[in-house]
Amino acid sequence: MDPTQVLVLILHPIAALMVIREFVLQRDWRKKGLELKGRERASELRRHEIGGERLFRLVIAVIGLAFIARLVSASLAGEDVGYDDLLPGHFHGWGGLLGLLLMTYLWSLGRRASSSKAAGESFARTKDLHGRLSDVMMGLIIIHAFLGFLYLLQLIAST
Repeated sequence: MDPTQVLVLILHPIAALMVIREFVLQRDWRKKGLELKGRERASELRRHEIGGERLFRLVIAVIGLAFIARLVSASLAGEDVGYDDLLPGHFHGWGGLLGLLLMTYLWSLGRRASSSKAAGESFARTKDLHGRLSDVMMGLIIIHAFLGFLYLLQLIAST
């Protein structure tokens, strides 16, 4: 495989690792939220909310980067690039799209909890679901990253 092609293909995993790091840091709020009080808690909560918005955009960008990397790699290999190249042909790709759906739901739960709290409405159930979903997603992210690593090895070895 051409070194340029390898570089293009590893851009997505490198960016994904940085986003996974951000996800882990974002999840630290669950512990911090129990320990902090008053202004410090409100400040950290606001940081968590801003971080969640940023993380959601980063996830979309990393998935977009995966599609772009696939198209550029196919083009560099001299393949005809078409619509079929945009459809994932493996579990890792479909898992990424499922992850985007779950991330969208996680993001919407966080926004709903925040707006319910600001409106003085009950938000405990939404907040709990938001936290539990992030726990489930962490496990799925680990599986997804491992499958991605195997898929990358398969791509590099097959050429």
